Amino acid sequence: MAARRVLESADFFSKDSIFGFQTLSWFKPLAHITHVVVCCNLVFAATTSNKLVIARVLDRSYVTEIEITSHSDDRVHNLFVDPHGCHIIISMQSGVNLYTTRKCKKLKQVQKAKDLLIDSVAWNQFNESDTTTQEILIGTNEGIIFEAMLSSSEEFLGSLSCTVLWKELIRLDQSITGLVVIRYPPGSALVPAGELQLCAVLASTPGRLYQFFGRMQSSDLGSACRYISATALREGYIPGFYAPVFAPYSQNLSGAKFIEFPVSYGYSDLKVFHKKGEEVPSQFAWMTASGIYFCQLDPTRLIDSEVISSASDLMTPLRISLASHAKLIPYPTMAGELASLPLCISLMEFHVVIAYADRVKAVNLLDDQPVFSQSIRDVLGGTQLSGVCRDPEEDRLWLYSSTALCQLTVDREDWRIWRIHLDRQEFKEARKYCKTSEQLDVIVSQEAEFYFAHGEYVKSAELFAETSTPFEEIALRFSQITALSAANYGDTEGGNVAAAIALTEDYEVIDEQEGRSDGEEVEDSRIPTNTASSFGMTFRLLTSCTPLKVFLRTKLKLLEGETNDRLMTVIALWLIELLLGEIGLLEDKCAKPDAPSVRYEELASVRNEFRLLVTSSKVSKILSKCKDVIYSLLSSHGNSDDFVFFAKTNGDYDRLIDHYMSRGAYAEALFVFTTHPSCAAKLYQYSAQLAPCEPKMLVDAWISAGRRLCPCFVPFNCTYYAGISVACFCCRLLSSLLLLLPGEAIRYLEFALDQLQCQEQAIHHQLIHLYASLPDSTADTRLLTYLKKYTPSNLCGVFVEVLGGLGTTDNMSKTLSSAYTTLEPGLPYDPGFAIRTSMEKGCLRSTVFLLQSLGLFGQAIEEALSKNDIALAKEIVKSNILGIDAQRALWLRIARHVVTDQSSPQEATALLQESSLLRLEDVFPLFPDFVTIDEFREVICESLDAYNSQIEQLKVEMRSTVESTNEIRTQLHEYKSHYEIIPENARCSHCLHSISLRTFYVFPCGHFFHTDCLLNLVRPLLTPGDAGRLAELCTKAETDAAVIQSFRSQFDELVAADCALCGKVAIDSVSRLYFSDAKEYESEQKIWLTS
Repeated sequence: MAARRVLESADFFSKDSIFGFQTLSWFKPLAHITHVVVCCNLVFAATTSNKLVIARVLDRSYVTEIEITSHSDDRVHNLFVDPHGCHIIISMQSGVNLYTTRKCKKLKQVQKAKDLLIDSVAWNQFNESDTTTQEILIGTNEGIIFEAMLSSSEEFLGSLSCTVLWKELIRLDQSITGLVVIRYPPGSALVPAGELQLCAVLASTPGRLYQFFGRMQSSDLGSACRYISATALREGYIPGFYAPVFAPYSQNLSGAKFIEFPVSYGYSDLKVFHKKGEEVPSQFAWMTASGIYFCQLDPTRLIDSEVISSASDLMTPLRISLASHAKLIPYPTMAGELASLPLCISLMEFHVVIAYADRVKAVNLLDDQPVFSQSIRDVLGGTQLSGVCRDPEEDRLWLYSSTALCQLTVDREDWRIWRIHLDRQEFKEARKYCKTSEQLDVIVSQEAEFYFAHGEYVKSAELFAETSTPFEEIALRFSQITALSAANYGDTEGGNVAAAIALTEDYEVIDEQEGRSDGEEVEDSRIPTNTASSFGMTFRLLTSCTPLKVFLRTKLKLLEGETNDRLMTVIALWLIELLLGEIGLLEDKCAKPDAPSVRYEELASVRNEFRLLVTSSKVSKILSKCKDVIYSLLSSHGNSDDFVFFAKTNGDYDRLIDHYMSRGAYAEALFVFTTHPSCAAKLYQYSAQLAPCEPKMLVDAWISAGRRLCPCFVPFNCTYYAGISVACFCCRLLSSLLLLLPGEAIRYLEFALDQLQCQEQAIHHQLIHLYASLPDSTADTRLLTYLKKYTPSNLCGVFVEVLGGLGTTDNMSKTLSSAYTTLEPGLPYDPGFAIRTSMEKGCLRSTVFLLQSLGLFGQAIEEALSKNDIALAKEIVKSNILGIDAQRALWLRIARHVVTDQSSPQEATALLQESSLLRLEDVFPLFPDFVTIDEFREVICESLDAYNSQIEQLKVEMRSTVESTNEIRTQLHEYKSHYEIIPENARCSHCLHSISLRTFYVFPCGHFFHTDCLLNLVRPLLTPGDAGRLAELCTKAETDAAVIQSFRSQFDELVAADCALCGKVAIDSVSRLYFSDAKEYESEQKIWLTS
C-alpha cells in the first residue's frame, strides 16, 4: 500500500520536472576522481594521481593542477574547501594533513595534525581574509574536535608551518562525521554590543548527534598578537572562540545533549541549509541508518536574555536545544528498486537529495514524499555515483563519479509547496508560496470554507469576497445564516431564534436575547466578539446580517479598481439597507431610559461606518445616479440625521431644505438658505411659510441670495425657471413681504433698491407705504430720505403739461398717476401714489417735498400752512430755484396766513425783518382797519432809513457815471490829432522795400507795411467768413467807385485792425497748421521729393 502511494506521489511530482541532470562534459581529469567540492562555481577535485584540479564552471579554459604529494602509495582521505573557495584542507590516508589557499597554491603541512585523519571541518562562515582561516573546528576519525587557525601568510613566525592555533576541545566516542557552527554574524543588530554572544555547535558521529551550547570567547586583542602578526589579523579579531563552549562538556560528556540511533552504517552525514540573506541556518538534516533526521532550527535561543544570563557560569553545561519540529524521514523505496545504502545527502529548502551508488532520490521535507528517483549511471558514463555536494554560494547541487561531473538542476523547487500547505490547512504558508492568481483563488476559497464550517462567519465573509465564487451564491449562503444561532452563542436549548435577512427578524432576535429574565444567565464568553474592518471601521457582531454586511463591504472594496459599476451599485445599495436597519435597531435600544453606554458607542460606530461608505470616492461616484433610491431608504427608515448628512455630502441642498421644511425645522432650513444662496429658487416656495415664524432669518436668507432672487415684477415674456415665469415667483415673494414685520420688510426692500438696483414700481410703492406707515416719529424722516434719493431734479419738466389744470389734492394725485402711466417718465415710483400716501399718513415734509419737486410751490405752501408749520413754509420760499416775483408772492401768502389767520403783529414784524422781498406797504393792507401804529413804529423807522440809504447810494452812482463820461469824451478828442513819425529810410516789414513807394499802413508798435504786403500777410490768417467778405469787398471796389470810402473802413476792420507780426493775429497763427488739409500737404510733399 505504501509503495503504491509512493509511486503515485512520484508520478504526480514528476510532471513538474523539478529535478534534472546537466553533465559538465568538458571536465575530464586524466586520473580518476576521488573527491569533489564545488564553491563559488569553482570545482576542486582530488584525483588518484594525487593531483588537486581546480576548474571554473563557467570558463572551461581555467583549469589548474596542483600536486598534492609525490608519494604514489598515498591517497587523499578527505578534501575540504571553505564556502568562498579560498582555503583548502587536504587530509591524506597516511595521516599527513595539508593546507593551502587558491591564490597561494603552495601546500603546507599542518604539523600539529600529523597522524590524524580529518573527517569534518566547520569553517568560519564570516571569514573575510584570503590568507587566514580564522577560527575553525576540525573533527577527526578518532572523535577529537580541535579548534584551529591556519594561515598561508609568509609573515608568520615559522614559514614552513601554517598553524596559528591548534587546540583540542573535546573527545567523543566515534569519528566526527559532521560539524556545524551556529552563531549570529559579528555586528548583527540582534546582538547588542558588549554583551555575551552565544554559540551552538552540532557534531555528528555514525550513531549520535551532539549539540554543544555556550558562550564564545570574550575579546582580548593582546592575546591575539601571540598567534599572528598584525598584517594578517583583522582589527578587533581574537583567536580562540570555542574553548568556553566546550569547557563544560570536556570533563563530563554526559552533560551534552545528543540524539542516538542504535543502528549505524559506520558513517553518517550532517548538512544544514543556510538561505541567502539570512544570518543563521534555518534547518538541518542528519543521515543515519534509521532514516534522515530532519529539524527546524530556532536561532532566537541564542539571543534569549534568560539563556544568556544562565551562561555566565562557564563550567555549567547548558542543556538547551535549537532543534524544533524534529522528525525522522524514512528512505524512499520505489517499486522495482533494489535495496542499497545511501552514500550522502544534500539539504535544500524544501527537499533533501539522497545519493546512492546507482541513482539519486529527492524527498519533500513537508510531507516526506519522494518526488524524484532516477538512475545516474547513464549520466555519469556508466560509472557509479561517488557523492553529492552543494555550492553554498550559487545554491547548486553537483554529482560526481570517478570519471564525470554533472549538475543536478533544480527548477521551481517550491512549485507544489502551496498545495501541501493547503492540504494541511496552513493557509498563510500556502499564500506565501502560491505562484498564480488561480492558485491564490483556490487557497482563499478553501480558507473561507474552513472558517464557514467552523462558524466564524465574519472571517469567512471577508475571504469569500476575495474569491471568484459567484457573488449570488455567497450572498445567498450568508443570507440564510441563523441570526445569533447556536454556532455563535452555544445555545443548545433551541430558543425562539429568527432567521434569514429580514431586518425586522433581526430586531426580534436582539429583543429576545436582551429580554431574558434575570433568572436566565447568559455568559459573556458565549457571545461572539467577531470584528471586521472596512474603511477603517471596527464593529461588533450585533445581528445576523453582520457576516453578509462584511461580505458586501469587502466585495465592494475589492471592486473599487474595476469597472463593474452595476454590481457595485447593487452591493452598495444592499449594504446601505443593512446599515440603516442596524442604525434603526440601535436607535430603538438607545431610546430606552436604561440603555447602557455601549449601545451609544455601537450606534456611533455603525453610523460612522455608513457615512464612511457613502462618502468614499468610488461609492459616491457610482451612487450619483441612484441618489433618489438612497433618499427613499433613508426616509423609509426615518433616519433624519443620516438624511441630512447624505444631502450635505452630495450638495443636495434643495432636497435638504425640503426635508427640514417637512419636519418644521424652519431655523435649520433658513440656515441652509443663508449659507448656500444657490438654493434661492426654493425661497419662492417657502417664503410665505417662513415669514411669520422666522422673519429675521428669512430676510437674511433673501439678502444672501442677492440677485438670485427677483423681488419685483418683471415682464411675463422673460426668462423662465422650471417652467414658471419669474414674474409669478416675484408675486409670491411680494406676498411674503406683507407677512413680515415692517422693520424686516423695510430692511430687505432697502437692500433690493440699494444693492440690487431694483427699479420696479411695486417694490418702490411697497417701501413708500411701509415708510409712511411706521408708527414712530421716523416715518416722515425715512420717507423723505427715500424721496430725495429717488426723485430726479427734472420732475417738474416731465409733468409740465398736466400741472396747469390741477385742482384739489385728490384730483392732483389721480391726474399725476394717469400722467405717469401715459408718459412713462423713468421714475421708479408714481408721484401721485406717493403724494396720496404721504398725505394720508401725515408725512408733511414728504408731501411738501413732492409738491416742490413738481413745481407746485403754492400747493406746498398751502399744505405747510394748513398744518400751521410756518417754518417749513419759509424753507419752501427760500428755495433758490424760485424767481423774485414767485418768492415775493409766496412770502405774501405766508404773511397773509400770519396776519389773517393768526392775527399776530409780532410775527408779521418778524416776517418783514426776515424777508427782504416784503415791504411794509405789502403787509399793511392785510391788517384790520383798526391797528395802532405803535406796534409798527420800529418797522416804519427801519423802512424809512432803508429808503434814505438807497437814495444816497443812487446819488453816488450817478456822480461816478458823470465822471466816467467826461473822461471818455476827453480821450476821444485827443485821438483826433494823433500822429506817428516815420523815418525817411523806413522800409516795409514784409518786402523790405521803401515804405514810400506805395500806399502803406503804420502801426503803433513800429511796424510798417505796404497795403498789398499787409493784405498778403493777413489773408491766410483770416477765417473763411472774413476771407469771403474781403474778396467780395475787393470786387466791389474795382467795379464801383462810389464805395471806395466804405471799402477803406471795412478793409481797415478786416486787415489793419492789428499788426500782422506782433498783434493778436500773429499770436493766434502759432496754433495753426502749415497746411489747411491733407491734400495740400501731399501736394507740397511731392514738390519737395521731386526737386
